[in-house]
Amino acid sequence: MSDAFWIAVVVLLGCTQALQVSLLGAMNRARGPAEAAYVSIIGTLAALSFALAIRAMLGSRPALPAPFDQPAAMAAMTVASGAVLAMALRGIPPGYAVTGMLAVPYLLAASYLAPKIGVGLFVAALITGQLGGGVVIDQFGAFGAATRQIDAVRILGVGVLLVGVVLVRGFR
Repeated sequence: MSDAFWIAVVVLLGCTQALQVSLLGAMNRARGPAEAAYVSIIGTLAALSFALAIRAMLGSRPALPAPFDQPAAMAAMTVASGAVLAMALRGIPPGYAVTGMLAVPYLLAASYLAPKIGVGLFVAALITGQLGGGVVIDQFGAFGAATRQIDAVRILGVGVLLVGVVLVRGFR
């Protein structure tokens, strides 16, 4: 695959990170910042445990030390982290569990793509996506975020970041 494809993937991941930030802000208003982060991290653990459990059950064991390389151990981690997540979500909308799940594609992409396309290019594309997604979220005031209209200056800011991505990639 070409750099352009992977850059587009990372920009889209950046947009999901803007969504995650907005959801964390909404959860903060309901619970507090540390509590929002806690729910998000438990959601990440549950989602990654689930992905590794499925992979292990399909015959590709995780490259983790025993007992975490075993399908049953990963399944137990999935159930345990899912139960903790369900308890932590009591009293707030269960959709907030998505905050942690949105971190999973980012973490997987960072570990796979950053070495492939370069850390600088990965970060430049991610930040561009975050800003682009954030500008759109601000336009609508999604999840209680402050409303700030998209205007030419904000569009120019995102465009300049896109130019920065091209410059960080270089002309090869």
